[in-house]
Amino acid sequence: MKKLMLFVSILVLSLSLVACSSNGASSSDDKIVIWTQAAADHPEGKMFADRVKRYNEEHPDKPQVEIQNITRAGAGSGYIDKLNAAITANDMPDIFTLDGPDIAAYVDSGLLGELDGYMSEGFKEGFTEAIIDQGTVDGKFYGMGYSDSGVAIMYNEDMINALPEDVKSLIPASDQDWTWDQFVELAKKVDEFAKTSNDPAFEGYESAVSLLLPDITAGAYETGTYYFTPLLWGNDTNIVGEDGVTVDGVLNSDKSVEALTKYAQLFADPQLASATESEKAFHSGKTALSVSGFWYVSEITSNYPNLKFKTVRYPKMNENYDGLYTPSGSWAFVRNGQEEDEERIKQVVEVMEWLNNDEASEEYYHANGSIPTRVNAIDVIDTNTDNPYHNEAWSVLKYQVENTNKSRPVSPGYPYLSETFAKDVILKIGQNKATDEATIKQYLDDAVKKIDLEFEKYQK
Repeated sequence: MKKLMLFVSILVLSLSLVACSSNGASSSDDKIVIWTQAAADHPEGKMFADRVKRYNEEHPDKPQVEIQNITRAGAGSGYIDKLNAAITANDMPDIFTLDGPDIAAYVDSGLLGELDGYMSEGFKEGFTEAIIDQGTVDGKFYGMGYSDSGVAIMYNEDMINALPEDVKSLIPASDQDWTWDQFVELAKKVDEFAKTSNDPAFEGYESAVSLLLPDITAGAYETGTYYFTPLLWGNDTNIVGEDGVTVDGVLNSDKSVEALTKYAQLFADPQLASATESEKAFHSGKTALSVSGFWYVSEITSNYPNLKFKTVRYPKMNENYDGLYTPSGSWAFVRNGQEEDEERIKQVVEVMEWLNNDEASEEYYHANGSIPTRVNAIDVIDTNTDNPYHNEAWSVLKYQVENTNKSRPVSPGYPYLSETFAKDVILKIGQNKATDEATIKQYLDDAVKKIDLEFEKYQK
């Protein structure tokens, strides 16, 4: 909620801020100030600080860079609170970080400066397509993503090995596509077996699939949108139109209803997933399958070494769909749009390039497990370790980064859009065990009405 309040403040302040001169900015000519949402003692904060230190050492005759890594709480609220105060005081840093989907809201409020025309030739094209799309608003590039992400399907190898051969044959190889229908069919077969089996692999079994829906209940709305917008993408639709503000006829379209009705089959009797699943349900052997973020790889290998997990691609909703459809995106560096001095802007963008070049992308992967955002750095992902589970998972994620990752929608009202879709559609289907098209269409229509009211302020 704190994050949402920021955008309310931004919209109120933006007109007055745009009118202010750049002289009110916090940065002086002898230094360039960077703020990030990473805690100073976190690997992410340390890697940024090291990168800045080396920039200063290698460029002693240029403006020196000062970095402040600000500890954040929850979904980044501590950092956002400080950034909000800086916006109010017209005292923004030269460079700061934003979660990728939030860039459009800041652009809409006139707070960010575009990067096109200031970057080195070909630099932007060095990012992956999804990262370029994430940082682009109305055809202009504003955000350099320093980390990408990904979601795949994981399964408990011991549980799957206990299944009959005809059920095991339903699982695709790690280099094969499959569909949501096939995923649901596999979950049904797993559940049928689990309820009659005495195999020790199923001793703690609760349900077939982990979806992390309790995270939405706890307020992590973006988890739901990040995980499940691809169901719509894979059926050639979306949660908002290309203009970033039109939802009627898009979010509640026939294709959206069709995709979400297939998702809802996980909650038909007998239930294959639960809106109240146990914490770390997949990690602790309580589910056989999981929709899993890339961070699961390090979590499991570090903290659940006895769990044997296998990884396959995120399923398509429509087997004939050949567009981009797998989840991606993360935080990005942006620049203060209130700066008007052309020479200083060039210096700022030069620093941004240093923070986001191929070398930096490789370093961030080694330091923090960040999926590289630079095309030339993707091969740094190590799929030849002595851990075959790690290798397979990263092979799948690497394939998706290179071939199927799609950026989340660009919308000035993205925070509200994300919250409403996750809470009023994805979570509600699970909580109410709604599986029929009519009910799901009603949920979508109700969500569209709420979003349309909120988005009136963006209509031009």
